[in-house]
Amino acid sequence: MKYIGIDIGDGESAVACLAEDSVIEPVIQPIDGRGSILSVVGMAGTEVRIGEKALLDRKVVHLRSRFKSRYLNTMDAERDIERFAHGLRTALLEEADDFFDGDVYIAVGCPAGWKENDRARYCEIMKRAGLGDVHIVSESRAAFFYARYAHELKVAPELLDQTTLVIDIGSSTTDFAYIVNGRESAIGTFGDVSLGGGLIEACMLRRAVAASKHREELETVFRESLSWKNRLEIAARRLKEQYFLDEAEWVKTPCVASETVYYDLPVKVKFELNEDIMREILSTPMDELKGATFDEALSDLLRHAEQATAENPPKLVILTGGASRMRFFREACAAQFPNAQVVICPEPEYSIAKGLAYAARVDDRLDAFSKDIEAYFQSGDVSREIAASLKWLTVPLASILSGRIVHDVVLNVLDEWKCGEIETIEKMDAPIIERTDELVRNLDDIPEIRPAINEWLKKLFQRLQPRLDEICIRHDVDRQSMSLTGVRSLIGPEKVNILLESPVTTTLIYVITSCVTATLCGGGGVVLLMEGPVGILLGALIGLIVAYFGQKAVTSAVSRANLPLFTPKLLCLSFRKSLSSPRQRKAIESALLSSMDSPRFQKQLETDITISLESQIMNMARSVEMPIVQ
Repeated sequence: MKYIGIDIGDGESAVACLAEDSVIEPVIQPIDGRGSILSVVGMAGTEVRIGEKALLDRKVVHLRSRFKSRYLNTMDAERDIERFAHGLRTALLEEADDFFDGDVYIAVGCPAGWKENDRARYCEIMKRAGLGDVHIVSESRAAFFYARYAHELKVAPELLDQTTLVIDIGSSTTDFAYIVNGRESAIGTFGDVSLGGGLIEACMLRRAVAASKHREELETVFRESLSWKNRLEIAARRLKEQYFLDEAEWVKTPCVASETVYYDLPVKVKFELNEDIMREILSTPMDELKGATFDEALSDLLRHAEQATAENPPKLVILTGGASRMRFFREACAAQFPNAQVVICPEPEYSIAKGLAYAARVDDRLDAFSKDIEAYFQSGDVSREIAASLKWLTVPLASILSGRIVHDVVLNVLDEWKCGEIETIEKMDAPIIERTDELVRNLDDIPEIRPAINEWLKKLFQRLQPRLDEICIRHDVDRQSMSLTGVRSLIGPEKVNILLESPVTTTLIYVITSCVTATLCGGGGVVLLMEGPVGILLGALIGLIVAYFGQKAVTSAVSRANLPLFTPKLLCLSFRKSLSSPRQRKAIESALLSSMDSPRFQKQLETDITISLESQIMNMARSVEMPIVQ
């Protein structure tokens, strides 16, 4: 398997390749003889031109740049991205015609702020460009992998194990990766995600046009030909890069460049930069930032990052992305995180491409690992183990619930019937159902439940863990990361167990209420009436009536009868004694257990627990730490 990382940036693009078992870093692939290529595309007739070739070929029309930053706002950007990706593929094949041969796994980067539908569209664009089934990976995630595994990052190894914040500032966006205990921790996107170095060259162009005596002509040219505007922005970018390579040289003497626009008449556009001009640019309100200055937007962005990581502040801040070469950016990061060591990647223009190659290898191995875990569930072995272990769950549940329902629900309802608040035995049904429902849906309020559930899980997991260990060994995954104690930890104080979140709770309520109400108001109601002091007096008569009319008819008549007030008071004593007696409580427990042992209930319980357990274990599988280096 070959792992390819493609970083299509708003300013420059790069491609990195990593062999399956390679112990060296991803290799940057040459494109038109260079390590990186300008993200520029145009058409020469029917042929696509990209990078320098597009700029130098005067036959090129429809020259476009910064198409990635336009992707979310204009449909034209999709066409430009597709053309560029197609041209990139062609250029790679010209360098090595077997580059895409064999099994390849391609990861293409995108800003962290892109939503799922944006990423799906981007994936389709890559497919239309001829790159096949690519995988879209957040650039922040790529930065995380680069920071973690790149050998060229010259920082103390022990520092890399500390809390780390990776800041990737590119031409159009700024992304963050927050690493805690060796794992990326999501902190989301914040501030203005459109903040990037490309805003500086856009401002440089506006300044150059405003200072030109041919201002009106140039504005007309830009309205009629976007190609010329893009050419001039690229010229501004090159001057900006020259300036930031050695800022000390241009403190007083301006760094100067010019570009000639050939339209009706040749017009020369002059760009210049020095320390004062750059400071002015950074403090100029920009429409792209909703009226904020670059300095203000950057400060706001870093402040949000500091707040998001305040609970565990970073000890190391790694700056990557081409724009990280800007001195003021490094200084701003150091000021916002004074207690962290701030380092810049030695070749920031390549770090995302390398990180994407790492991400491709990790994700491929993770996919294989997850598929094996999923196959384990699909085999039915997990369901069978759950089904075989359910007796360890239902027996203690029936015992605990029957006692609680009698004590907390039924006896209270009986008291209300005794006091005349409930007219008939039949009308006890509704409050019993309602309160039993509430009781079962709040199982975490029953202290005896948690130990019973945990004991059941312990026995179940002892049967499941060996197979999971086998899968971990096969994929060289640390078995501890897939220990089912992790599932037990999910049964924390906030949630009792996986049972509570499943639809089986509804079935459980039905089973319980059916048992209780049948015992009280159905056939069991006659038994209750025949027990205790009052029952003895009425027993003979009831026995005769039952013999003559049948048990069902008698039970129905008794449950619906509006008895004199004294009768409920007398009967309540009998009911209380009967329900509180070990024999009657055991009868309710047995009825509940019998219903819970029914094939229908058992199957639903088995299915719901399997689904819930699979979801939790699959989430564990997706977040495991996959080894990078063999």
